[in-house]
Amino acid sequence: MISLPRGFFVLATTTLLFCSASIALAQDSAVTLGKRESVQSKILGEKREILVSVPKQTKPNMPLLIVLDGEWTFSNVAVVVNHLTGNGRLPPMVVAGVVNTNRGRDLMPTFEGAEFANGPSDKFLSFLADELIPQLTSEYSLGNYHILLGHSNAGMFSLYAFIRRPEVFQANLAISPSYGLDDRFVALLSEAIAKPAARSRFVFIGAGGDEEADISVGALRFAKTFESSPNADVEYHYEVFPGETHGTVGLRAFYRGLELLAEPDPHVSHGPARYLTEAQRRRHAWVRRFGSAYADDKLPQYSAARPMLDELSAGNTDLTAFWNGLKAEYGDDFRFDPSEGENLIASLSAAGRQQDVARLKEIPGFTAEAGVTNNYGSAVDLKSGLVALLPLNGSAVDVCHPESKSIIHGATLTADRHGRANMAYAFNGSGAYIEFPKNADYDNAGSITVTAWVKPHKPAAYTAWVSQVGPRWGSQWRLGFGPNPAAQWGATTFGTRWTDYWVNGDGFPIGIWVHTAAVFDQTLGKLRLYINGREVQTREDLGPWGSSKGPILIGAQRDDGLFFSGDVGSVRVYRRALNSSEVEAINKLEKEPESCK
Repeated sequence: MISLPRGFFVLATTTLLFCSASIALAQDSAVTLGKRESVQSKILGEKREILVSVPKQTKPNMPLLIVLDGEWTFSNVAVVVNHLTGNGRLPPMVVAGVVNTNRGRDLMPTFEGAEFANGPSDKFLSFLADELIPQLTSEYSLGNYHILLGHSNAGMFSLYAFIRRPEVFQANLAISPSYGLDDRFVALLSEAIAKPAARSRFVFIGAGGDEEADISVGALRFAKTFESSPNADVEYHYEVFPGETHGTVGLRAFYRGLELLAEPDPHVSHGPARYLTEAQRRRHAWVRRFGSAYADDKLPQYSAARPMLDELSAGNTDLTAFWNGLKAEYGDDFRFDPSEGENLIASLSAAGRQQDVARLKEIPGFTAEAGVTNNYGSAVDLKSGLVALLPLNGSAVDVCHPESKSIIHGATLTADRHGRANMAYAFNGSGAYIEFPKNADYDNAGSITVTAWVKPHKPAAYTAWVSQVGPRWGSQWRLGFGPNPAAQWGATTFGTRWTDYWVNGDGFPIGIWVHTAAVFDQTLGKLRLYINGREVQTREDLGPWGSSKGPILIGAQRDDGLFFSGDVGSVRVYRRALNSSEVEAINKLEKEPESCK
């Protein structure tokens, strides 16, 4: 059995210097990669050393990655796994490196005629399948997805395991595998590929572009064997890495093979799936391959109104069935808030599509009393949906939440757009900002409108005059300058990645007061940007963001330490999309109201 951990397995200074001789390191520096454990194997009749790396944040039913030639390969693979996992490109998994005692005995199968002989390699495979995997499963939170990775003879052994014990490993990574010139091995591999599989299987074969001929040609033969023996249950990949030799190909091939194993579903251009973000498509792929998405957080979601509008435009005659199917298959991918249905109906009504409105209202559960909805008409109501009113006229108070105490970080009072002293705030571009603390009313993953009076002093790249802190990292949205502040301004949103929506052209007026507005219509996926009540940009590709009740910041954003240089007057945030008439009406206001209601 495996003993309790005997100590940490470390990548010592000498190994690091081998990777980069130009870097001077202290003699006692080390990087912790995992633990040393040992297995007393009854099958092999010997003790085997195992190097184990466990993720910092474990999840139930994690995959197990077994690495052969552990004394050479484990450290590189553990680093690759840590990098991919840390960046959401690979599910958390346990990595177990098997250290050799007699490599030639274990990893070199023999033949009896055209068939494999029952020999030491089968015992070693039995040790992996019947002793090591069960023991690791009892110690760690492992599921039933097992991966075998090897290089050179160990790469060949990974394919040998694919042939001899197909039920053990669901993924086999074979880097620069040997035996590719042996016709018997190739023939047996072809037979194994053709056999029905209880579960789908993944195979990656990689080779260096400057490897010895027997290895490069052999790897190609193995790949051609998979290509010529198609099986819907077997997904295979073959890649050559230019310039890499037998000794150098490992790191790049390990990375690529694991990256492909966990890649997202491909993007499609039709149906509801066309709206899925890469992160959502990756979760779908992981659930299908590994049995879990291994994630607790909720990803940003598009409005369910988007695919419903597509179906209306396509003339779908059974919207009820589509609606029910959408909720069943994509319940975690779209927002089904009642307000989204009401918004869609309101937009269709404003466009004169009454027949489509009637069809939507026939769907059971599609409509509900949703309260405040987007304004697609021409009426003006400047209090409906208002969740933050920040006049900044002598004090930093949210009129909608007067009990909430803001924090002023270095901002100073200045004259407003009418020349009235101490009726706006000045920001120095060097750490000054105002923070309005988080509030439940700010919490929204749907449509919003943000308006602000600003007077920039010195444009600087990516500086924001207003933003809201997001639920994951950085700002959920911001209004400010782009990378070329002399010619760009606009909005930036953060869903699972940054998306910029810049107004390009003559630039933003400097040294004078300007009224800015951004209307984020999450129902229809549109963004409209305004200057002084005039629409200057419309985008049809607005991405989703996650629900956040995070603070509202004036003069800064919570991600890169950049600060706005200029003055800011009245700021408003609405929990709905305003129409153009409402934006123009705010622009013409001479005085802010004393209440939000």
